[in-house]
Amino acid sequence: MNSNPLQEIESEKNLIGYLLMRGVAGQEDLGLSPDDFYMDSHRRVFEAVTDLINEGINIDLVTVTNQMREKRLFKDESRDLEYITSLYKDTVPFQPLEYYVRRVKRVSDRRKYVEALNQAIDKVKVEPGENDSIFSIVEQSLMDISRQERSKGLRKVKDDANALIDYIKNVVAASQNGTGGINGLKTHFTGLDMATTGLKSHELMILAARPGNGKTTFALNIAANAALKERKTVVIFSLEMSRIELLLKLISADARIDSYALKAGTLTSAQMTQLKDSIGNITSASLYIDDSGYLTIQEFSARLRQLRTTEEVGLVIVDYLQLMSDPKAAMGGRQQEVANISRGLKQMAREVGCPIIALSQMNRSIENRSKDQRPQLSDLRESGAIEQDADIVCFIYREEMVKPPEELDPNKRGMAEIIIAKNRAGATADFPLMFNPKISRFDNVPL
Repeated sequence: MNSNPLQEIESEKNLIGYLLMRGVAGQEDLGLSPDDFYMDSHRRVFEAVTDLINEGINIDLVTVTNQMREKRLFKDESRDLEYITSLYKDTVPFQPLEYYVRRVKRVSDRRKYVEALNQAIDKVKVEPGENDSIFSIVEQSLMDISRQERSKGLRKVKDDANALIDYIKNVVAASQNGTGGINGLKTHFTGLDMATTGLKSHELMILAARPGNGKTTFALNIAANAALKERKTVVIFSLEMSRIELLLKLISADARIDSYALKAGTLTSAQMTQLKDSIGNITSASLYIDDSGYLTIQEFSARLRQLRTTEEVGLVIVDYLQLMSDPKAAMGGRQQEVANISRGLKQMAREVGCPIIALSQMNRSIENRSKDQRPQLSDLRESGAIEQDADIVCFIYREEMVKPPEELDPNKRGMAEIIIAKNRAGATADFPLMFNPKISRFDNVPL
């Protein structure tokens, strides 16, 4: 074999020789393109092979050479014919076709990486702008190659048999081991966990509410449960509140201490003890907070990818979606920009392999509805793309925020309703939670 790690001429020869002698079954997708071959002569032969596969024509020496002649793929016909014939006669492939395909693809991907890195070096030297933006572009180009490398294209479902059996076994085990069938990330809010069976590693969840209804608090409660009870690494991107404000909310909820008393410093000795314990709990958890304030979808992706090199991320929270930006899409208008941000969040959930909860604003038009102000999907601001990309859409509705005291049912005081308006993998539902804004905490309603 050639010692150059960026080329394997012998593997290319064996692959072409194998195809000329034995053909390929049916219209099988080999997962290669002509550009994956290092030698130009091999590229041209494989281009003819690809055409024959697409046309459903059997591959052999005659059909390949005829195709090359018809498509004008010969450069020097007599010399090319002599070389192709030698591959047909002299190549003795000792391995199955898949082996040579894998070898050729591997070195091809390496060449693409080298090319991308060389382009990245040139870009870093001349590109204006902030480092985060430039590095994000470089990382994205490398990730695109990586995704292509992992892509398997069309596959028969029989290839998924073992994975499917393992999935069913895990689901059954989850239902029998006391977790109630929860096979995703537990939020420890019973209604949400029952409806979703836990947040899955590829899911984008949108959490929306009108201002003052507690969407940041609910997201932080989920974050604390994931970090403290599930021992997951949780990342919070806050575009509105500072990290100290977020930490005070987290500590207040954990200690169940009035946040005003905490900020005012009017704490009893017992509360001080509780507070000390909660500070220890929160600061020892695997929590990361980015409170940059201004954040592009490219910077978000770059920072998440960087963290993933050292941490297995279990949950990401973005507070909130409409404060993110995408300079690349801004010229297309706000709708297009939000669509790109929403799509980018969904792609990162799949890439990083963890659920992402993105908080979202709602249209003010909901306030103009005289009868029912319960939120619905159309109330999401710039709702089209967000609704399309989201796997789960949850709303927080507090009746005491929209009705005067004299009209409010006393049983609704201190209560919030969580409305699951979209659930791609399950049914929609709604369930009540107790909400105490003074201690920044939602709690399950006791059975």
